[in-house]
Amino acid sequence: MPAPPAYVRRRPGPPVELLARVAQRLREVKPLDEILDDIGDVLGNQAPPAAECEDLDQRLRADLIRLTRIALAARDEDPEVSALLQRTDRLLAEDVPADYQLTLGLLRRMASTANDLLERLTETGSIKEAV
Repeated sequence: MPAPPAYVRRRPGPPVELLARVAQRLREVKPLDEILDDIGDVLGNQAPPAAECEDLDQRLRADLIRLTRIALAARDEDPEVSALLQRTDRLLAEDVPADYQLTLGLLRRMASTANDLLERLTETGSIKEAV
């Protein structure tokens, strides 16, 4: 004779709104290889056109913020990471210049800092290799 079915009392799970917010944030997370693409768009052999500078500025700022959050979450106390985070803070505080050449200089400093921070976080083990 088979055993009677077991009845399991289900506990309520997380609220639907919380799950929806978590799912939305996960969809918004940019993979690290896309950060490398943004860096390459600025530091590549050819300077980006002036029409793309505003978009690149927004993407690089988001990339730097993401890398900063990773470093802070990992509680990375490496002195080089700390210096890069300070440089990131200064860059994020800068306004985008109206002049193309000055804007390009800012974009290149942001891309270089993002690249250095990505490399250093990989070296310290705070993130896995992005490539």
